[in-house]
Amino acid sequence: MNFNRISLKTKAKQILRKNWGWAILVTLILTLVTPTAATSYVSNEVRDLVNPYGNSQVVQNDQDMDIDDQNRIDIYRYRPDIALKRYKEEVDAAVRSIMPGYPGSSWALFVMALMVSLFLAFALKVFVLNPIHVGCMKWYLRNRTENKPKMRALVETFTEGYIRIVAIMFLRDLYTFLWALLLIVPGIIKSYEYRMIPYLLAENPELTVSEAFGMTKKIMDGNKMDTFILDLSFFPWILLAAMTCGILSVVYVAPYMALTNTELYVCLCQGKDRYETSS
Repeated sequence: MNFNRISLKTKAKQILRKNWGWAILVTLILTLVTPTAATSYVSNEVRDLVNPYGNSQVVQNDQDMDIDDQNRIDIYRYRPDIALKRYKEEVDAAVRSIMPGYPGSSWALFVMALMVSLFLAFALKVFVLNPIHVGCMKWYLRNRTENKPKMRALVETFTEGYIRIVAIMFLRDLYTFLWALLLIVPGIIKSYEYRMIPYLLAENPELTVSEAFGMTKKIMDGNKMDTFILDLSFFPWILLAAMTCGILSVVYVAPYMALTNTELYVCLCQGKDRYETSS
């Protein structure tokens, strides 16, 4: 193992105590701009689309609902063609209630609006949220050595190497997605291989694509499984955070994990012996 989990976590706790409030704020921003939050939201939306009764009611048995409700659920479950037709009718009615005089196809209007929304969300992720993600890594790295790092670190990426940051982060997400299409496991492996790209860009925003991917591959070579185990070691904390409805995650667990990941990057770059000596 090229790092010691206890050393990383101990150092992260020390740094967290130094700037607790600011670390909470930066981590909250990071949570909003990373794919995890967006994926959770999209997953909920897809779930609601497939099962429109999922959030509105919990059915314990067939006696808890009337015959019409049972028929509707059976249709959604076993006849997707009829379900799609009914969705189109519902969308058509909703659109015409908003735009009574619209002469075209309401379903086409809905699909067009959905495509525009997806494009805008994609553009926001690529051109705004990804640079802020790298900016958060920049703040974490500065927080290790500075008493009160400035929050402007989060937006410095818009003026320092912006085009390269946008391009490399986009390629990182694209490559991870394409690998995940093969099977889940290759996607997970590649996500660990590309894990250090935001930190590398935070330290050197002028890196080329080949340099960024080559460096993160070298850093994570032989360390992906150990990093996965490091992530698993936070599972008890995640459970505790879930029991507090996420409050503990905001005020402690998420910043603690983020700072530990920063220490992981520094340790792998410096080498275990040098890192533990300097700590």
